[in-house]
Amino acid sequence: MNIAQTERIINADIAEVWDKVCFYEEVKGRPNWFLRWTLPLPVRTVGDHKTVGTLCRCEYGDEQYILKRITRSTPNAALEFSVTQASEQFQRHLALQGGSIYLSRLPDGRTLVSMATSYEPKGADNVLRRFLLDQVIRSMHRFVMADMADSIRHARKAQPANC
Repeated sequence: MNIAQTERIINADIAEVWDKVCFYEEVKGRPNWFLRWTLPLPVRTVGDHKTVGTLCRCEYGDEQYILKRITRSTPNAALEFSVTQASEQFQRHLALQGGSIYLSRLPDGRTLVSMATSYEPKGADNVLRRFLLDQVIRSMHRFVMADMADSIRHARKAQPANC
């Protein structure tokens, strides 16, 4: 099994970050050119992604999908899921197995976000192919974490001043 991992520190309390935890398919912003070139365009997620046992259907353009079962959800700490099914196009190059998002409160009040995706390449497995797959997955992680941080900043700006 291969695991692509990415970390980022977000300048926010762990509870604020937990409120913004989401899947790639839920990000409202347009993916960058690299993600649009390497991954199908995300459309939406159907299902509550923070309730253990829930089966979430993550949908993409061209009727592609991934079904994710939430296996762990600990508020302000961890979200884990397994991939139970994926459309044929997703299965062509790799078998997604699952993923996680872990939050850790740092001493200065900021939050460390750690995302991981586990997968098995299909076909010829070599160092270059694993490297490229890891780069795509890590780029997706960075995109999701940037959206989480941006959502927190926008929410703070929208709050009225306490006078």
